[in-house]
Amino acid sequence: MSELSFAELGLDPAVLEAVSSVGYETPSPIQAQSIPALLSGNHLLGVAQTGTGKTAAFALPLLSRIDASVTDPQILVLAPTRELAIQVAEAFTTYASKFRNFHVLPIYGGQDFYPQIKGLRRGAQVIVGTPGRMLDHLRKGTLKLDSLKALVLDEADEMLRMGFIDDVEAILAKTPENCQRALFSATMPPQIKKVAQTYLRNATEVRIESETRTVERISQFVLPVYAERKLDALTRILEVEPFDASIIFVRTKAETTLLAEKLSARGHAVAPLNGDLNQRQREQTVEDLKRSKKDIIVATDVAARGLDVPRITHVINYDVPYDTEAYIHRVGRTGRAGREGKAILLVTPRERSWLRTLERATNSPMQAYELPSPVELKKMREQQFETQLLAFAEDKKLAKTMALLDEIAERNEMDMAMVAGALACWMEAAQPGSLPLEQPEALPVVSATPPPRRDRKGGRPGDNRKGPKGGFKKGPKGRGGPGPKGKPPGKGGKPSGKRPPRQADAKR
Repeated sequence: MSELSFAELGLDPAVLEAVSSVGYETPSPIQAQSIPALLSGNHLLGVAQTGTGKTAAFALPLLSRIDASVTDPQILVLAPTRELAIQVAEAFTTYASKFRNFHVLPIYGGQDFYPQIKGLRRGAQVIVGTPGRMLDHLRKGTLKLDSLKALVLDEADEMLRMGFIDDVEAILAKTPENCQRALFSATMPPQIKKVAQTYLRNATEVRIESETRTVERISQFVLPVYAERKLDALTRILEVEPFDASIIFVRTKAETTLLAEKLSARGHAVAPLNGDLNQRQREQTVEDLKRSKKDIIVATDVAARGLDVPRITHVINYDVPYDTEAYIHRVGRTGRAGREGKAILLVTPRERSWLRTLERATNSPMQAYELPSPVELKKMREQQFETQLLAFAEDKKLAKTMALLDEIAERNEMDMAMVAGALACWMEAAQPGSLPLEQPEALPVVSATPPPRRDRKGGRPGDNRKGPKGGFKKGPKGRGGPGPKGKPPGKGGKPSGKRPPRQADAKR
């Protein structure tokens, strides 16, 4: 099936024309299996990881089955986040671009009701939104499902994780009996299986096996680094990597702003993306990334789902994620729908044991990331400076500049080499670091291998607590550490005669 082209799948001519105009040729595995089933009117249960092309898998066939002349809602899509809802709505708009008088309306929380109500009154064939706001409109009577032909649950496991499952079931219960339903999920926990058994009886099941997971199209690297040198390591990565656009993941909202400010001070076009920004600011940030106004976004996991920007070639995990699922969805922001991508994980010594867990989750070992040596980095900076300098040889102002420098050289009896050197030094003084004069500092090397487990004496062989003879340094006296040789623990090595305090006693 995957060998077929979109033209052979039986899509509506207007949809097929839109697909051709955006450059799609061959369907992905989930598209090749889902499109025929949905075109036949069957319910569909799709199990696949993020980034496999699920949106087109349900949007293209469902658009092919609606009546574009009817302005009532005919397709309803539930998404877990506002970002994903907007992304899906944009995709539907693209795929329906050849239809006349066709409207797609995204509705989600954090936005005023009035524009949404106005859009519903005007009429929209496709409604995409988050479960909570969708249910609000159903209860208000501003959204009616009498003409609904299809309902899609996108990222169902994420909706379960975010606590939307009751809202989802309430919406499903309000849909017409003859409504076609499709559910897509990366995993199938028991509650999602129950929903599928209740509302998607006799559904066609499409399961994309692990070999097609997003991470297998992504080159994964790990760079061990001390916590206090992470910013230096990140700066060098951004300097040597030929990225088009990059998304950098951190754990906290405050860190997005702080790191974005530090990178901006280093000359990068960067913006933060987190839950504290209002919806308009978040939408503008993503739009700036798409239009190349920004090249880097520093984000929390709020952007890990639903963000699909073709320019993103690199994902950098500045902070290790809290769980494996978050890691998979983070790196899934690149390498989507057949594109290549690169993911780099910065890991501190305390986090090295987490690497094995991530590698098992992705079924893909991480390669060691090699930063260039200080000598190589200096040479690279010199080449970049030379390239930039030669680019000005084509500048229209070159002749006037040369004439001015000739006059200066003649008046002061200097040769042009000395004038050029003085001009470069002036440029360095005006903008420090613009000349590659100093050799960069070497970053401390950290092993990617976790240290061995503690030995019988309670320490790690070779750690920093070693004594002068290879033994382990004694603990402070009076705190239960070993006392002088041959004497039991206690104050000054003497028995205290008292039991050690319990933890509960100490709290008192």
